[in-house]
Amino acid sequence: MAALERLLRKKDFDDIGIAELAAEAGVAVGTVYRRFENKEALVPLLFDLWQARSQTQSAHATIEADTLAKMDLRLLLRQQMRAAHRFILEQAHILRAVYLQGRLKPHLIGDDWKALWHEARKGNLAFLQLVSDHIAKRDLERAADTMIYLANTALVEKALFGDDGAGYVMALDGDAFADEIADVIYGYLVLPELET
Repeated sequence: MAALERLLRKKDFDDIGIAELAAEAGVAVGTVYRRFENKEALVPLLFDLWQARSQTQSAHATIEADTLAKMDLRLLLRQQMRAAHRFILEQAHILRAVYLQGRLKPHLIGDDWKALWHEARKGNLAFLQLVSDHIAKRDLERAADTMIYLANTALVEKALFGDDGAGYVMALDGDAFADEIADVIYGYLVLPELET
């Protein structure tokens, strides 16, 4: 897996062959095939690696409730989006492989994505409950879902595809880009609900 990760930092998953992987790992090609039926068998392991790193990152991003209550919501969202964006950029080589292979061959990952989204939703919901006095949204579950969708769509798209996707229209990168996404979410959260 370490050899695969080194190669993913240089090229896309589809461009890596088993012989190249074996050479990078310092083993014979047959040794790789004894452990893995084919290259696709590595995708679930990459997903597990992504999941483990995501959980570690989430644990480091936790903010104590009393600290949270004292912080400015907009600045807090910016801090969280910056951290999320940096993490995605640092792990883009793994996420790109997992994301693309999971989209093209969903059977390789199955419903495991849903567990990640469920955990993210729980975290966002807990966050919104703590800041509920500072936001206009009353349906916190819907707001949590919307936050996940907005943040992940924007951050993942920009980090994984850069100028090859919708991120092309955004000249901003890094913290400036993350701040824009945080401001969109902030606006969504504080904008008063319309009567229907």
